[in-house]
Amino acid sequence: NLIVEKGVDPIHPYPYIVYCNTNSTKIGFPKFTVAPEHVTSDMSSEWELGDASGALTQRKVTNTDALGVEVTWTGSGSAQMRSRFYKGMPFQTFELKGVTPILRTTNAIIKVEPVQRAVLSARNTEAQVTTDAADIPAMSKITLNDNSQWLVASKPEIKWKQNEGTLTQQGAYTGFVQLAHLGDQPQNNINVLQQYVGTYPIEGTVTYAQVQGSDSTGRSSNIVYVYKTNTDVDGNTKQVYNTTSASTTTQLLSFVLPHHVDKISNNTILSTGLSGYRSAKGRLTAVAGNTISYNQPLERVSFGGMRAIGDSDKERLKQQLLKDAASSTTVTAQDPYFYGKGVARVARLYQIAQEVGDKTTAAALGTKIVNLLTPWLVSMSNNDTLVYDATWGGIVSTLGISDPSQDFGQGRYNDHHFHYGYFLYAGAILAKYDINTFAPLREPMNQLLRDYANPSYADTQFPYMRHFDPYDGHSWAAGLFSFMDGRNQESTGEAINAYYSAYLYATALGFEDTAAFYEIVLNMEATSGRRYWHPMRSQSKDLYGDAFSHNTVGIVWSSKVDYVTFFGADTEFVYGIQMLPFTPATRMLIRPDWVKEAWCPDNSTCADGMKTAAQHANKNGWAQFLYSAYAMVDRNAALDNALACTPDDGNTLTNTMHWIFTNQQASANA
Repeated sequence: NLIVEKGVDPIHPYPYIVYCNTNSTKIGFPKFTVAPEHVTSDMSSEWELGDASGALTQRKVTNTDALGVEVTWTGSGSAQMRSRFYKGMPFQTFELKGVTPILRTTNAIIKVEPVQRAVLSARNTEAQVTTDAADIPAMSKITLNDNSQWLVASKPEIKWKQNEGTLTQQGAYTGFVQLAHLGDQPQNNINVLQQYVGTYPIEGTVTYAQVQGSDSTGRSSNIVYVYKTNTDVDGNTKQVYNTTSASTTTQLLSFVLPHHVDKISNNTILSTGLSGYRSAKGRLTAVAGNTISYNQPLERVSFGGMRAIGDSDKERLKQQLLKDAASSTTVTAQDPYFYGKGVARVARLYQIAQEVGDKTTAAALGTKIVNLLTPWLVSMSNNDTLVYDATWGGIVSTLGISDPSQDFGQGRYNDHHFHYGYFLYAGAILAKYDINTFAPLREPMNQLLRDYANPSYADTQFPYMRHFDPYDGHSWAAGLFSFMDGRNQESTGEAINAYYSAYLYATALGFEDTAAFYEIVLNMEATSGRRYWHPMRSQSKDLYGDAFSHNTVGIVWSSKVDYVTFFGADTEFVYGIQMLPFTPATRMLIRPDWVKEAWCPDNSTCADGMKTAAQHANKNGWAQFLYSAYAMVDRNAALDNALACTPDDGNTLTNTMHWIFTNQQASANA
């Protein structure tokens, strides 16, 4: 939103909404509205910070890192304003240099109250020292006519002069300004916030710790966010201020999301807490510390199904495999998304043929996969050629780069992890079983991997992990399009498939460290997928509000949630798009208890249940996905109904049978 389509739409550094104009910035505290089909937000209280002299005339993105973005405003002379936007920061901080600060609000200012400071002492590693009052940020509590209250801090002190809804200081100023909304319990919150005033992040990194534990004890990885702050730069990280109500520390104060709280170390969560802060994903929880670590459990997944298939089921599967190998290996789609789905469909047959020991069919399918991939990746003879885009560093379709509306916005990097995840799955399966045949495809397949899941910051041709957001714990599918509501993702199932494919690919080629990284990312995507797209009904109410009590979400945005898809509002669409394609990794996303509740056999109790949706879909591919999921509860009912459906263009009856046989409630003939 900062760099495309004039950069006029807001960004969403939770818990705020921020507009970065050419000569000022507008900070809003969103109000969320919960309805049965959506959760939306708007800016109910806002401030605009700029330069009263008009010296600031342009703004640029001047730096990015793993967790945030730096924006700098410049203009005539040496005047400059700079801010670094990170999700989860209670303070929005702006560094000013030679700027005449002006702070405006569209609301009426009811009261400006100075927050009294009491200088007691400061501590460093060597000795007690006396702290001058000038070292402590000056603070004011400001009440607006919408009943909201804000903490405004500055260092050195800005002596604000009020004129109706405007605060100004005479003359140029160099220092920093911080703004923080005081939530729904202003007095309690200000007592907490003033302890951490003056400290703000200037750099953020993410560490994915080495996998620990075992299959018997549980495997996991610690995900660590490390923030470098302004106080680290000054070298005085031990300094402690004191106000009339509480001591002030140079530790960083921040918020975390519900999926962090599930696995975070309890000693980092503030016991006093902060109340009244949330994002579209639910309540935000305050934590203290420049380093935030949470434990990510790791669920194993591999090329094959998780359970052995019984003898009679295996024979049945072999017979269906022969039918599908003869009739379901032609791919006629011309665009990268549907073509990728078609190639992955054939690759699933190839993998299943290997599992059931049908080497003859497997060999024929392997040849077919090579023939399908070669026009797109080697001879470049397909109608919608893939090309390298040097401007943004990625592989795009010819039609997509010439027309943003073509190929689902592929030319502007929409859904690349969806599209290329399918291609990469085919490459991974072929590389595992026939590395020599795969050899001509290896380099172009590597480039598709680097396009959406590049694991290296040192790579100058492709960005690091294009779609994945380590703070939210999932990908954003939207590419270089600007939206008022921020980033979005619809299909968690295809996001899972993208990193599952990357993991299999690295595993097949023997890159153990890279495979371990992708395994962590895959599990993070699955965890956030279950938490925010596939909640139990009680969790849904807790996250989104009582009026929104669905078992699934259609689209999660930065600042809203929709119970709908981009292509329709039918319930089977909303459920199905969150699960397809069905592979061994799908089990990471859907759980038996969730399926049982979501199925909801009593239509009068929950009209949005999967059973009702499957019946409405009337034996099409969407119904087949829902019946396949139901195998985790009732194998026989699921199997009979699923096999009566016409498969989706990325699916086959063979794959449906395989998934049910390897994920059923109880294995038959095992």
